[in-house]
Amino acid sequence: MKPQKITPERLHLAMLLSVLGGIMDGYSYSVRGGVFATGQTGNLIIFAYRFVHSQHALAFRAFVPILGFWLGIFAAQLILNHVAMKNGENGKLKSRILFLESMVLFGIGFVPDSVLDIIPNSITSLLAAMQFSSFRKFEDELAYASVFCTGNMRSCAELYYRGIFEKDHAATKRAVKYSCILLSFLTGAVVAMIVGEAIGEKTIWLGSCIAVICGFLFSK
Repeated sequence: MKPQKITPERLHLAMLLSVLGGIMDGYSYSVRGGVFATGQTGNLIIFAYRFVHSQHALAFRAFVPILGFWLGIFAAQLILNHVAMKNGENGKLKSRILFLESMVLFGIGFVPDSVLDIIPNSITSLLAAMQFSSFRKFEDELAYASVFCTGNMRSCAELYYRGIFEKDHAATKRAVKYSCILLSFLTGAVVAMIVGEAIGEKTIWLGSCIAVICGFLFSK
């Protein structure tokens, strides 16, 4: 079965999605037990460290979001490759994914601190994976990730190199766009950490609001 074609986002939408990614990661790390909702490399390192030091309960807390991320990738592929293909071209598909993400994030905000963090973290990781699989390109078919930064940093640095040393002005313009993506993710993480100190688990409602906004923008 041929995969559904991913339509590139406009820059401002890619930036909003990156803010959302930063909020999810900042929230899970600062409010929900020091693990990453989106950055699974970090979770693998945490898992390895805890495992080596025989801190098995803490290692398990880092492993569960990794499993949630895998399940999210599977869910996104099911939606994009099967549901979309059956229904044909569907311009509202992305908005529906975002509205679903918004509702689940809103529900996570009601999960109290007394509940094990692995439950909201695994759900948040699942949503992050769905977002990662569903939104992969922006502007002129530029590949990006809205839920973590390593690949974006590599692309940004390579483009700045071409712009500075090879005098490629088009590359410089693209590098600035990647810079906007990176700063958006950082902004989301910083805001989540600051707000998290005041309202705790309900901080994720910020992400829910942004997902709603993006959903409406994609539906137009």
